Amino acid sequence: MNLSVVRAIFVRNFTSYFANPTGYVFVCVFVLLSGFAAFWPDEFFNANLANLNQLNRYLPYIMLAFIPAITMGIWADERRQGTDELLLTIPAADFDVVIGKYLAAVAIYSVALVFSVSNIIVLLVLGMPDLGLLLANYFGYWLVGLAMLAIGMVASFLTRNLTIGFILGALFNAPLVFASSAESLLPWKSMANLARWILPDSVGDAIEALPEYLARWSVAEQFQDFGRGVISISSVLFFLFIVVVMLYVSMVLIARRHWTGARRSREMAAHYFVRTVALTLAFLGVNVLVARGDIRLDITQGRLTSLSPKTRELIAKLDPERPVLIEAYISPEVPESYVQTRLDLIAKLREFDALGGSRVDVRIFNTERYSEEADRAERQYGIEAQPVDVTTRGALKREEIYLGVVVMSGLEKVVVPFVDRGIPVEYELIRSIVTVSDQKRKKIGVLMTDAKLFGGFDMQTMSPSRNELIIDELEKQYEVVQVNADSPIGEDIDVLLAVQPSSLSPQQMENFIAAVRSGKPTAIFEDPFPYLDPNVPGTLAPKRPQQGMMGMNQPPGEKGNIMPLWNLLGVDFSASQVVWQDYNPYPKISQFPREFVFVDQGQGGDAPAFDPRDPITSGLQQMLFLFPGGVRRRNASDLTYVPLVRTGRDTGTVPYNEILQQSFFGPGGLNPARRQIPTREVYDLAVRIRGKLKKAENMPMSDEGSPLRAQADDADSGTSGADAPRDAAEALSDPFKKTSSDNASGEVNVVLVTDIDVMYSAFFALRARGEDPNAVVNLNLDNVTFVLNALDELAGDDRFIEIRKRRPVHRTLSQIEEWTRDARERADELREQFRAEFQKKLDEEQKKLDERVAEIEKRTDLDPLQKMLEVQTARRVGEKRLETRRKQLEIERDREMEKVDRELELKIRSVQDRVRRAAVLLPTIPPLLLGILVFFQRRAREREGVSRERLR
Repeated sequence: MNLSVVRAIFVRNFTSYFANPTGYVFVCVFVLLSGFAAFWPDEFFNANLANLNQLNRYLPYIMLAFIPAITMGIWADERRQGTDELLLTIPAADFDVVIGKYLAAVAIYSVALVFSVSNIIVLLVLGMPDLGLLLANYFGYWLVGLAMLAIGMVASFLTRNLTIGFILGALFNAPLVFASSAESLLPWKSMANLARWILPDSVGDAIEALPEYLARWSVAEQFQDFGRGVISISSVLFFLFIVVVMLYVSMVLIARRHWTGARRSREMAAHYFVRTVALTLAFLGVNVLVARGDIRLDITQGRLTSLSPKTRELIAKLDPERPVLIEAYISPEVPESYVQTRLDLIAKLREFDALGGSRVDVRIFNTERYSEEADRAERQYGIEAQPVDVTTRGALKREEIYLGVVVMSGLEKVVVPFVDRGIPVEYELIRSIVTVSDQKRKKIGVLMTDAKLFGGFDMQTMSPSRNELIIDELEKQYEVVQVNADSPIGEDIDVLLAVQPSSLSPQQMENFIAAVRSGKPTAIFEDPFPYLDPNVPGTLAPKRPQQGMMGMNQPPGEKGNIMPLWNLLGVDFSASQVVWQDYNPYPKISQFPREFVFVDQGQGGDAPAFDPRDPITSGLQQMLFLFPGGVRRRNASDLTYVPLVRTGRDTGTVPYNEILQQSFFGPGGLNPARRQIPTREVYDLAVRIRGKLKKAENMPMSDEGSPLRAQADDADSGTSGADAPRDAAEALSDPFKKTSSDNASGEVNVVLVTDIDVMYSAFFALRARGEDPNAVVNLNLDNVTFVLNALDELAGDDRFIEIRKRRPVHRTLSQIEEWTRDARERADELREQFRAEFQKKLDEEQKKLDERVAEIEKRTDLDPLQKMLEVQTARRVGEKRLETRRKQLEIERDREMEKVDRELELKIRSVQDRVRRAAVLLPTIPPLLLGILVFFQRRAREREGVSRERLR
């Protein structure tokens, strides 16, 4: 290759393009179209993401118009001006001419891309975009341009007319652009059915599958990795292979002057055609092979797409003889609040497909309501459209969308009906994949206590009740069985889950403690005051009456003595006291009682809120405990005691027997006058206890100030009253009395949590909801992660612990939110004001009615019967008037609130429109100014040396 010739041709073509104002016009149009595609669609603001997803969608079509404008003159203009023969007579090889012209076209396109970097500047103004993601996007744009330029250059070699060169360039590139839409361009199913009628079924099947194969070789499909921030070798090679093949075709077209018109011209044409086809097939084959072992690099700052090392390890261990099929049914359009979830789901699915090779096959179906895909999803897998709340122009509406996944391997199947916002996508997918691939699952035994985690038949409502969501969650990974402690607990359980074991009977308690002593890994959730389930008795409370047939209740059973369990574990448990903490990280929700204990690093204190060294709690950020107890280690215990979750020091306790209001009919709601005694102590809310047991000796008494001593004092003084069963009171009076179960030795492996509410369905629902833009406050809690981590760790299954903690963070249009913050806050204030005024006027009307009734009741001139009739009449008339007034006030309130919402929407629209205009029009100014400058410079040169008379 003669570099001097290449450089000369490159400079000649490059400078000639930009020496003409027309070149700047094309660049200006390119920048305008790219800005319009990126920022003008409503989807850009609806998605609220600082990225170029909208431009990525429309880029192939923009390139289809822009690339031919560059390539149409590469050779056609040479022929039109008659300089082609002169160019071919210079001492240079055909390759030098082709590569020089191609590099000039690449440089022209690169300059246009540099001008379009204004899109990144716009995003930097609107938020804090992921620069790694944008870099991958632009690298993909550049590669797409390289391929399409090479194709357009071939078109230019076929004609000497610029217009025809433009048309041919667009036509030659069109198959790559429209291949992604091949399914909708032709009636493939009808063609397949017709072929099956005439030809073998295999031909019809091949025709029906053809659109999917064509789509894989489209620009849009090959660009998807770059659009997600991933540099994949297979996609890079795909575009480079197109460049190599098209440059070879260009050399053949130049060299045809040597054999055109010769005796064997047809044979030569056929020869080069075969060579070109062979080269194309070879490159396609290499690309397919590379894709099977693709090398992929996620260059995003937030690692939005890459899979964790643990996930890669689990995928690599899959048995190729048991391939996994994943079918995803996803709506093509989703509301703003689910855009990020949809992006994460699709990105992770494509990563699994690329990483899994022959082990994992992923199929994504765009699923709309009442479509064939929707019918299949519901009929075969039970995946249905889920209603989600959407706020549009201030009005709350409901849309139905699909985000369902089914994972299959052989006869095993796991269905995820809906991937909600808060579900960790990577964790959900890899767990399902590994679960269907495993021949044998580990077994979790759920101890049968008064905490009914499994659904059953409710005798009060006479209807079946569903499982707590913790059971459904565990069944996706484990074999979950119920364990009855009436008899000794068997050895075939990998981990035992005991929720409120204090409700066990005496015999059940002995069998349970024996299982813990034997070394059975056990998760114990014990709660002095179960808040979410009032049917579960607290540690010191008696068992509830059992429901019987025909509404008849059976007497409550006897509770076992739980003190030997605490003796075994070497801990004191505050059964008679509930812990509170004066810390609320969500000031907008001020009605949280102090006994709602939030735990995170913002609470202060001497020790970290979560143990960073233990895999159960490392990486956790925030948890919520509802009316928990506290636990502490006894000084004489030889077991390893690790605090997993701790409070700060702005703490105190509430006596158990003062939490609820007491009346003649029994306990009522929360007692507003309950004593919240400040202690300023750090309380352990969850601990891990491990070690080898020694033969039990008389344990030393605990400190006077310990929670256990407080229990004993309360029991002796009678403050617990009927709430404490007789055996519990006896245990408290002598808490270290030996029992028969204290005489054995073994090992223990226990996680003890002082609250059962942390694992109830409410927290699973909060996790699933994720970041809800319509909510006043989003609770970002790790309760579910903590519970699942604890059970995995006890079961010796650490495969998913780190994956479960991953949180992809998307960059939003924070500046748009900032510009409209005042308007939003003002709208919230007005809405609250209208609600308050509505309630005030309603209270005034109610007060008038009460006063009217009171006046009648005070009258002495009426006999009792007449007075009663007058009161009833007044109440009936007043209530009717009150209801009419209520409806009027509601109409006025709704009208005013609608006006506020409309004004807010107009304000937001105004800001968005300003952003649109600036983002689309301002970037076109630099190339436009350069074009004007070149125009006047060229005009000035044309006038040089020309007399004034001729200029006139």
